[in-house]
Amino acid sequence: MAANAYHFEDRWYVPFPMERVFDVLARPEEYPRWWRGVYLSATPLDGDSRRVAVVARGRLPYKLRFTIESVMQEPPRLIAFRASGDFVTNLSRWVLEPRGEGTAVTLEWNPRVEKPVVKFLSPLLKPLFRWNHEWTMRRGERLIAEYLRKMT
Repeated sequence: MAANAYHFEDRWYVPFPMERVFDVLARPEEYPRWWRGVYLSATPLDGDSRRVAVVARGRLPYKLRFTIESVMQEPPRLIAFRASGDFVTNLSRWVLEPRGEGTAVTLEWNPRVEKPVVKFLSPLLKPLFRWNHEWTMRRGERLIAEYLRKMT
């Protein structure tokens, strides 16, 4: 695996039905509304929410600019997408499964980082960049539940 390539399998538990969780995750243009402090902006391209240009950040002092392109949705269980820009992926997926009264969510995310400073420092600082990713994901799990709670 190249030094600037990463593989993540993040797992969330969201205490809401799959259909509601799917509806939120399937709309990346809405991520800044609930995934505050991570997704700074999300702009649909070509008037189509299948492709969304985003600016995101973690705890470290840099921003990432990339496009999320939805390539397949199987409501309420699967969202497959690609990324291009500072992150590049061939295919990544949100996978949802019922778990008790809520939803188990897995993000299978395989980015190759192309942002020059992160790409250059990845051989030395990969553990720090992984920590940064984990921070964003813990925040996302907490904030999607808060968002859905407010929508009730």
